[in-house]
Amino acid sequence: MIAVISQYICRFLIMKKIVCLTLLLVVISIGANTQCVSPINSFPYTEDFETTDGGWVSGGAGNDWTWGTPSKPVITGAGGGVKCWVVGGLTGSSYTNAEASWIQSPCFDFTNLQYPYIEFKVFWETEQQFDGGGFQYSIDNGASWINVGAANDAINCLNSNWFNHSSITYLAPLSSDRNGWSGNIQASAGSCRGGNGSNKWLTAKHTMPYLAGRAGVIFRFIFGAGTICNSYDGFAVDDISIKEAPPNAAAFTYACVGNNTANFKNASALCPATFNWDFGDLLSGGNNTSSLPNPSHAFSAPGKYTITLTVTGPGNAPSTTTKDIYIIRAEIDMLQMVDCQTNTGGSLIVTVEGAPGITLNTVWNTVPPQTTPLISGLSEGFYNVAISGTDVCPITAVGKAEKDISCIGIFFPSAFTPDGDGKNDAFGPLGSLFDLKEYKFGVYNRWGERVFYSTNPFEKWNGTVKESRTDGNLFIWMAEFVLPGKTKEMRKGFVVLIR
Repeated sequence: MIAVISQYICRFLIMKKIVCLTLLLVVISIGANTQCVSPINSFPYTEDFETTDGGWVSGGAGNDWTWGTPSKPVITGAGGGVKCWVVGGLTGSSYTNAEASWIQSPCFDFTNLQYPYIEFKVFWETEQQFDGGGFQYSIDNGASWINVGAANDAINCLNSNWFNHSSITYLAPLSSDRNGWSGNIQASAGSCRGGNGSNKWLTAKHTMPYLAGRAGVIFRFIFGAGTICNSYDGFAVDDISIKEAPPNAAAFTYACVGNNTANFKNASALCPATFNWDFGDLLSGGNNTSSLPNPSHAFSAPGKYTITLTVTGPGNAPSTTTKDIYIIRAEIDMLQMVDCQTNTGGSLIVTVEGAPGITLNTVWNTVPPQTTPLISGLSEGFYNVAISGTDVCPITAVGKAEKDISCIGIFFPSAFTPDGDGKNDAFGPLGSLFDLKEYKFGVYNRWGERVFYSTNPFEKWNGTVKESRTDGNLFIWMAEFVLPGKTKEMRKGFVVLIR
């Protein structure tokens, strides 16, 4: 009405054209500003168009947008419920020649929205490349319009089913940025180009971080068509939702490698774009942080480390999570040496650094396994211990039970009594038999014939010659061997066999 009055004034007043044009622009601006007198500021905003047109209004050249229940050859129904907005009327299969139309939303106040996010259902069945629809926003009451997103935007959990074409020819009257949805499920016929139709309702989603905190935001769906090849169902939208983008949820797992290194794996939802790791290890200098999705870190010393992961984007709220990891080191000490005569009685103890107050699982490879830090009853040899616990990087350490070298020595008895009473029934070396190396031992009769020979210090002569019992007599023995830390020894002597 105001615009009509201004035109009337311009027609009858004696003014220069530039003055009249200025008046018209001012009046149009005043009229446009009335769109945001009572903006929508409660979110989430949802509109399914079932009971009303949602306050969305249509306009533009050749406008044939219609609100209602579609029943077309391809667009056979609404995206949800029974009603939606659709180009080309509710029935039939064509839209207006040279159309450059739109449907425009009510005004929104995003002052309290930090991460604006929109999703809606969309269906397109238009001539590919030449005809199609787009989606735009304005923050200056419609004086200018900007596309939401682009055809080459990354597809992720927040952005999907967005513009499939970067240059739709007949969007030009409405926008210099001709990104949008275009295509159909028909085969190309003559000059009419087919292919790339949606073939069904799809849910389009996109973040709008640039609109955070903005007041006076208006949206519009635009549609453009040429003057031929317009026998297609058109373009339709339904079930619009505007809200805060679903936030990220930072999470990670890790696997320990070796004694001081962990491999970290991002497990965050939804689909963060950036990563900020802090390993809580100041002594590692520049290696204390990482921006990789799945980094590794070698910790500088045993101790408790708080790992922090912060994930951000794309266009939604950041999220931070922490976990404690214990890096441990084990030292094994020998408490009791192994008896050199019996090869038993040794004991080891493991001391763990880096996890004070933490319950640890300790398992030694003894038979049967011992599960305390202190183990005993050991023979000479190496022993492994596996140490683990909640939030603890497990490790394995090796310790050695050594013999008491103070009694290392070898001696040979001067007599034996092979009478089967279990006492002194065989003849051979006594002492630190486990320590003998390069051992050779022989027994000879008085004619110099060898009656026994062995390279095993634990194998002794039972007093038989050629498996026959021999009477008591005097025999000669000769032995050679090497003891730890000493040179090879050669010994000989006499032994009396007593019956």
